[in-house]
Amino acid sequence: MSGGGPGRPDVAVSLHALESDAVRWTDAAADLRAAAAAAAVQVLAASAFSFAGRDVATAYEALRSRTARLLAEGADNLDAVAAALRAGAAAYAAEEAAAAERLRAAEGGGPR
Repeated sequence: MSGGGPGRPDVAVSLHALESDAVRWTDAAADLRAAAAAAAVQVLAASAFSFAGRDVATAYEALRSRTARLLAEGADNLDAVAAALRAGAAAYAAEEAAAAERLRAAEGGGPR
């Protein structure tokens, strides 16, 4: 960060960028969650595979359920990334506020 002047606009922009990135991760998680929901309802009766036999029906169900599970887990992971970005931004903002308060107190202005 190159700023340091009043209001430190570079920090504000960086915190905004973290939130913007978090929104993108959250949106991606929603997309994966929608795909997981779509996969979850694609259950087919074994009779739908009567032409190919029980093994194909079993393989289909294994693939379908695994796909739905992995998509849901992926969505959870993307939500965790978004939460980490937001937590990092909040921690940084809190530390900046505390540092500004310490600086005011050291300059003789006392706590405000």
